Amino acid sequence: MPEPKTLVDLLRTDRSGEQRLGFFQKPGQYRWMTVDELRAAALGRLGDLQRAGVTRGQEVVMPVDDPAAFVEIFWACQLGGLIAVPLAPPSNEASRSKIVDILERRSGAALVIEEAALERLEAPALAARWTWPTGEGAPGEEVPREAGEIAFIQFSSGSTRAPKGVIIRQGQALANLRSIGEGIELRASDRTFSWMPLSHDMGLVGFHLTPLRWGADQALMPTSAFARTPLVWLQDASALGSTILSSPNFGYRHALKSIARKGIPEGVDLSGVRLIMNGAEPISLALSEEFLDRLAPVGLGRSTIFPVYGLAEATLAVTFPAEGEVIGGVRMSRGASGPGDRVQETEADDALVTVGCGRPLSGVEVRITGTDGGGLPEDHIGRVWIRGENVTEGYLDDPAATAAAVQGEGWLDTGDLGFLRDGALYITGRLKDLVIVNGQNLYPHDLEESLQAALGVDALRVAVGPVQREGAAEEAAVFMVHRGDPADFADTAVAARQHLSDMYGIGVDLVVPVQQIPRTTSGKVQRAQLARDLLAGAFDEALAVLSPAEPASAPQDQAPAPEGGGAAGPEDIEAMMCGFCADVLDGLRFGPEDNLFEQGMSSIDLAEIHGLIEARYPGGLDIRDFFDQPTIRGLAGVLAERIQAGKVASR
Repeated sequence: MPEPKTLVDLLRTDRSGEQRLGFFQKPGQYRWMTVDELRAAALGRLGDLQRAGVTRGQEVVMPVDDPAAFVEIFWACQLGGLIAVPLAPPSNEASRSKIVDILERRSGAALVIEEAALERLEAPALAARWTWPTGEGAPGEEVPREAGEIAFIQFSSGSTRAPKGVIIRQGQALANLRSIGEGIELRASDRTFSWMPLSHDMGLVGFHLTPLRWGADQALMPTSAFARTPLVWLQDASALGSTILSSPNFGYRHALKSIARKGIPEGVDLSGVRLIMNGAEPISLALSEEFLDRLAPVGLGRSTIFPVYGLAEATLAVTFPAEGEVIGGVRMSRGASGPGDRVQETEADDALVTVGCGRPLSGVEVRITGTDGGGLPEDHIGRVWIRGENVTEGYLDDPAATAAAVQGEGWLDTGDLGFLRDGALYITGRLKDLVIVNGQNLYPHDLEESLQAALGVDALRVAVGPVQREGAAEEAAVFMVHRGDPADFADTAVAARQHLSDMYGIGVDLVVPVQQIPRTTSGKVQRAQLARDLLAGAFDEALAVLSPAEPASAPQDQAPAPEGGGAAGPEDIEAMMCGFCADVLDGLRFGPEDNLFEQGMSSIDLAEIHGLIEARYPGGLDIRDFFDQPTIRGLAGVLAERIQAGKVASR
């Protein structure tokens, strides 16, 4: 195809009648459309936006959950000269607050969101800025676009402060799409498949815009569908003949957990998969190898996991390995793992393992610098700086953040620490997350993995981060999800302290029971938020209580989940749901009156529990019911009422 000048050119490809986009409806069933059909649908949505008064150059905040609606509205923005602002839908308090915060700061932005989701924002003042384009009216009027215009604003996760709006212009996006396709030798014969959220750069840029640019078929599954039934990801990848997939660490954990309970579904064949991109959080070599080992019997090749490095400030991608390389890492001495240190390899049990993420893509430069901004030689740890035609010039109306990130001669300080070896980049951590205890440089994600293995806790239920209490030196704090009386957490706290002392020789005073570990939409732990909450006194009561007390209501014996259509009454359904919760939460139990959202369950947990209920009673509960009736007893009553009214049948 001719070299595109703007994103809109991607909808004018000669392959538009052959290339297809598939949108998940249910396991094994997708709604397919051509590029021409996508363009027509986008123009229909644009017509509605223009009739609602949205004008060229206006920002459109779009926390849209449905992938088909999302891409149609995104392209309506491109065709109409609007600035798309993708955000995660309001599925929890953090995502709700982020949307409201951004809209309050972007007073001229329009809000495009489903009406039911608008209600969950609980912000009546935003209703005047709200519209929902159905696309059923007359098509809108397309406007010409230029390479220098803003294509979209990618807001950061906001893990350390108010979210920053990364400016991505038309030309910057196209530059990265070109280098990504070249880096993985993307072909029109490839078939991509992703459950990554389209509000995230990996989902939008990596698995929608990139295959569109290179003529490959793409299939998109909602993240919520993967969360409910992770094995469907593998089943549908097999059925669709997918060649390129994506998953960060938490996706592998979620799939492996489901495989451990249910086994690999019959008929899955992953021999056609050539790449599974792994990024968005520190890459775990051990977890990647476990995933490869477990799926080797169904044809998954040893070189398929493709560790990458990127960030929204680069549009998406910075470094890729060569296709066919087997994922590997360097075992580093912890005594030489801080900024300016030369890497020292070791076979010690407490080695810090860091994974190679490949070499810079075409048009991208990577530099490792010291604290003074001067370049460091290979095998020396320093700040990772990047430069290239795909790299943002800064943050939307945020000169302070832009000045802190953008250095001289066009370099951008990523905030990450790493080193180069033979031209390949190894990421060791984030400078802001580095914990220094008694002169030791410690990386939180590494301590988290160690605690997970030693204590047998789930990755979603432990976080380690730096905390500096007034008048004291910086220290490491361990945050662990705990349900029930804080007194029952005492033994776990002792075990955590003992392990970190034995393994790393550090004393940890703060081992904190928390209701949940806050994470961004891409799965990154929000350690700074935990530290702020701790310093603000949010956990003082729990820390003070660590003494014997009666446990919270938690039945010791749950009735088994009824089989078939046996669960007709609220009591039977309660037992079924309690069984599902115990299954998903590794045996943890709580009472039918306990608020699910106060038990520290992640959104992945809730989605999987919903999926188990859905498998028994299709359409019985909507995910919104969990917000309206956040207890097992309340949900059981709603479902029983619908069954008795004949609105729901069991499977």
